[in-house]
Amino acid sequence: MTKPVAHPAALFPRLRAEVQTIRTPEGKLHLRGPLLLRPMPLRWLAWLLAQPKRIEVELDDIGSWVVERCDGRSLDQLASDLAVNLKLTRREAETALADFVRLLQTRRLLRLDDGQVVEQAA
Repeated sequence: MTKPVAHPAALFPRLRAEVQTIRTPEGKLHLRGPLLLRPMPLRWLAWLLAQPKRIEVELDDIGSWVVERCDGRSLDQLASDLAVNLKLTRREAETALADFVRLLQTRRLLRLDDGQVVEQAA
């Protein structure tokens, strides 16, 4: 039997456990992901092209604001807060948030949980 899929607005964004958050002296927030796992031929090619070994993203003020609120709030709550904070319509906030979350998911920095509490190792 398959588990029913939760409505996207009811999902809870969380940074992956292996992601580090770093605040620069200028106040910018950086997300540093885990080491990229590449097969041997791609490792050699990545070394040759001087590709980074891990993903690191510098967030702007809005991205930092969203990531700091990934503390157990649902996407629905985050979209509402974002709309109020930036004086956007609800639809604009939902679209912007969905694009941002998808970007972080693609880079393996963020995951969406269905609301069940997941214990993380300390």
